[in-house]
Amino acid sequence: MIEEGKLRVKWRFSPVGGITLVVLLFTSGIAVAQNLLINPSFELPGIGKKITDWTKIKGWRCRNDGSSGIEKKEFYSPVEGKWYAFQKGGGDYIQQETNHIIAPGETYSLKLWARSINGAGNAAMTTIEAGFYCGTAMIVTTTVNLNAPQLKGAAARFPNDDGANVWIDGKYRHEFADYHMYQPIDFDPISDPWLLVETSGYEEMAHSLGWAVGPVIAGSQKFIYGTIYHEMPGDLFSSIRMMKVLSTNGPDYTFSEPVTILSHSGSEFPWVEDPYCFYDDSTGRLWMAWGGGTCYVSKLDPTDGMLVSHPPNPEFDTHPKHIHVPVATWPETRPGWCGDEWSRCWMEGPALYKHDGYWYLFGSYGNLSRDYTIRCGRGTSPTGPFYDKDGVNMMKFDPKRNEYGNTILLGTEGEQLVPGHPHIWEEKGKYYLGYDFRKSFHEEKDYMGIRRLYWVNDWPTIWIPVSLTFNANDHPEVIGKKLGIAFRNIGEAESVMAVDMVTVNVSRMN
Repeated sequence: MIEEGKLRVKWRFSPVGGITLVVLLFTSGIAVAQNLLINPSFELPGIGKKITDWTKIKGWRCRNDGSSGIEKKEFYSPVEGKWYAFQKGGGDYIQQETNHIIAPGETYSLKLWARSINGAGNAAMTTIEAGFYCGTAMIVTTTVNLNAPQLKGAAARFPNDDGANVWIDGKYRHEFADYHMYQPIDFDPISDPWLLVETSGYEEMAHSLGWAVGPVIAGSQKFIYGTIYHEMPGDLFSSIRMMKVLSTNGPDYTFSEPVTILSHSGSEFPWVEDPYCFYDDSTGRLWMAWGGGTCYVSKLDPTDGMLVSHPPNPEFDTHPKHIHVPVATWPETRPGWCGDEWSRCWMEGPALYKHDGYWYLFGSYGNLSRDYTIRCGRGTSPTGPFYDKDGVNMMKFDPKRNEYGNTILLGTEGEQLVPGHPHIWEEKGKYYLGYDFRKSFHEEKDYMGIRRLYWVNDWPTIWIPVSLTFNANDHPEVIGKKLGIAFRNIGEAESVMAVDMVTVNVSRMN
C-alpha cells in the first residue's frame, strides 16, 4: 500500500501466462481495474495462421465446431497485435470467466472492437451480441450491426470516381468528384441522404479540371485539384490542374478556369496524378500528396494554390529534386516482384492527414478494378519518412515480408469491392474515412463510401467499438458470483465477424 495525500494505490497481481489479471487504482474514492481478462487480443505467438480448437486458445472457450476460432490475416488489420477472433453467423458464445467476484456498488464496463470480414459479394448481415454473464445466464447484452454502411440519396444513385472528397463550409458539407453533392451540416454524413447540386457549374468545369478530384480549404482560400493525362503510345503526359472557388455562397459555387500546376511528359516516372491536399492549421502550410507507382509530397502556396516555389515551368523534370519528396512506393519495376497476396504492384491515390502529432500517409494499392486496398504508414513530418506498424519505411523493400512497408487499413468487404482513394476529415471530435468502391468487378463505376474512423494507439482503424456497462446494485441476484463476458455473431449464417482487443474495467465509488 502506498499513500500520498488523497492518492492511495494498491496493486494486486494474478499472473497467468505473464498477463496481469487485475490492477486496482484508488484515486479520490474511485477504484478502477484494468483489465480483468486473460489474452484480451487473442495473441498466440509462433502458432499457425488459423486455429478453431478453443482448448489451445488461452483464456477463452467456445464450442469446437469449426465455425469460430482465431486467425491472423494482414488483410483485416486487427487493432492490436496480429491475431483476432472470428465467427460465422449463428455461433455459440465465445466466453471468458474472470476471477473477479461481483460486489455491491461496483460498475463494470466492457469494450471490444469488431467488424464484418465478409468476403467479396457476401452481403449477409453481420451482427455482434456482446455482454456480461455469470453462471449460465447473461446479465446485460448489446447488439451492433457490423456491415459496411450504405449511403443514401444521390450518393447511392450517382457514380463517384476517386474518393469521397469532403469539406465543411458554413451550413453545408460538400463532396466533389464526378458530381457536386452536399448535405446540411446537421445531417449525419453516413445515415442521412446526400443531395445533388444541380444548378452549379461544377460539372462543366470539372471536365476541364480532370478526374481524381482533390478539394481543400486553406485558410480563406478554396482550391479544387484534378488530373489530366494522355496514355497514347509515344504521347505519355500527366498533369495536375487547379481551379479556385470564387464565391462563398455554397452549395452553389462559382469557379475559376483551371490552370496546370505540375506536369510530366514522356514517361510515367513520375506519373503526375491523383492530387490530395492537406492544410495544416497550426502552421498555415499547405501540402499535396500525389503520384502513381511512387507517390510524392509537395508544398503548395496557400494564397494561390500553386507550388510554393512558383517555378516558371510546371514540368517536373525542370524542378529541383527537393521540391517533390518521394514518400511511398509499390512499383511495377522491381525484378521478380509484383505485389503481395492482396494487391498487385502499383499504388496511387495518396492522402495526407495529421493527428495528435503524427502525420499519416494513405494510399490506394493494386489494380483499381481487381484488388485495390487502402494502406497507410505514419511519421513525424508531412514529407516522411513514413513507417508501417512493423517499423518498415514505406519507401523500402522488406525481404522478410517480401514487400514494401505498408499497413492495410481497408480492403474488399461484402458488397463494397476494391476500396481506394481515401479522404479523412473530422467533425466535432468524430473522424471519417471517405473512399470509393465498386459494386461489381464487371462494372466500371465507382461509388462513394464513408466509414467512421477511430484511433487506437495512434493508428487509424475502421473496426467498430462496442461498449456496455452495468452496475451490480441493479442486478442484486448476481452479487457474490464470478463475472464473465461473452460475445457471438447472431447474424446470418453466411456472415463472418471478427473481434479484437477486449477489455473489462471495474470502478467503485468508496
